[in-house]
Amino acid sequence: MRPKCWLLAAAVALCCTACGGVYRQTFTLAPAEKPVSNPLKGWAPWCGNETEDFPSTLAYVPLSWRELEPEEGEYAFDQTEQDHQMDRLRSQGVRFVLRVTCDVPGEEEHLDIPDWLYEAAGGSWYDGDYGKGFSPNYQSPAFLEAHGRLMEALGRRYDGDPAIAYIELGSLGHWGEWHVDTSAGIRPFPKQAVTDRYVEQYLAAFPHKKLLLRRPYAIGGAAGLGLYNDSFGQSGSHDQWLDWIDDGYLSSQNGEALDGMPDFWQQGPSGGEFATDRDLWDYVLEDYDGVLDYIRSSHTSWIGPRGFGSARLEDLDPDQRALAAGRVNALSQEMGYTFAVTRVEVSQRKADPDLQVTLRVENLGVAPIYENWPLCLELVDGAGQAAGRYVADGQITGWLPGASTFRCTLAGSGQLPPGTYELRLGILDPLTGAPGIRLANDGEVEPCLYRLASFEKKY
Repeated sequence: MRPKCWLLAAAVALCCTACGGVYRQTFTLAPAEKPVSNPLKGWAPWCGNETEDFPSTLAYVPLSWRELEPEEGEYAFDQTEQDHQMDRLRSQGVRFVLRVTCDVPGEEEHLDIPDWLYEAAGGSWYDGDYGKGFSPNYQSPAFLEAHGRLMEALGRRYDGDPAIAYIELGSLGHWGEWHVDTSAGIRPFPKQAVTDRYVEQYLAAFPHKKLLLRRPYAIGGAAGLGLYNDSFGQSGSHDQWLDWIDDGYLSSQNGEALDGMPDFWQQGPSGGEFATDRDLWDYVLEDYDGVLDYIRSSHTSWIGPRGFGSARLEDLDPDQRALAAGRVNALSQEMGYTFAVTRVEVSQRKADPDLQVTLRVENLGVAPIYENWPLCLELVDGAGQAAGRYVADGQITGWLPGASTFRCTLAGSGQLPPGTYELRLGILDPLTGAPGIRLANDGEVEPCLYRLASFEKKY
């Protein structure tokens, strides 16, 4: 354990005041370096393709309807999870980004929906620029009704699962990206009156999960959904996507004028994957500043499955490795949230001696966290013994970039004897019940548990 003078060295300022029976101590802390990785943000590589080159806390799992429901009403969840190595990844604390797919173009003619659904709903076989496959008839009542039943089953399986981080509203279009190649003879993409019904099915099935759309829609803005951009970093496409978000757009897919979703990131996450128009390493070796700007302007929390969680450094020339690794980690640091406690106030009233704690927390990132994990404050006495543990709702999803304030009363702490105490803080991971978020603070005494202040209890 570090000596008790440690905090005075780390703090920029310490102020003690006593007035009207209130003893108040205030500490100002300087932020430390941003953590490279944290839960619910960063790289989200293909499940099973993660490497140890770059840390990742997420994995992308595409769920083909064909594999999910091979026979009508019979769901192969166990086999699907085994095929995607989800149990192994769960044991490592990895969380998942899920997307249902119904049409993934390939080199050979194939179906991505079950045979029974193909017979009931129909659609269009194609052989075009994207490849070969089958585009379902998304306007078919049979398809829509079956999709609703699938969503209900997925909701029962995953809505209460804390290992599911985000769910992309795939289902429609090539790769679940809400577009079809009409030049290949495929019927046009459905209008909002139809696509809104698919969104409503997702909303009903997953009331406790954060959902993301591929493109801005009015229903997405009303429901507080996030957005994902599968052409991340491709300048023309990415700039257009940002314009759609701010101002709305005329859809080339259904011919409708669609509303934007300005400031969507304050309620729903921003994700996506790097475009495939160039080599992955070009994004850091040739266009690093541009990618960094896109992360900031898009308020991006995660990138995958095409991202650096599955890229290998040995693919590079030895002289490029250090530069690339540093930049990849810097991009990971920039994504999503980063919390730093910059001010601590501990006060006590003689007439009501339970300790009052006020924290100023700076979110140094580009987005909030999208799950409301509880805060844990611990007191340690002068002998280094645990003196109290207090779990509180910090409403941390409201910690937008900039400063936020958290206040709480440590109930029963007034009964502790006067003396010197340390205040520690952790943010509890629901998967483990232990502190799980790294702060941009010094003073980490245990994994993700931080010493914030050493103070005097007067009464």
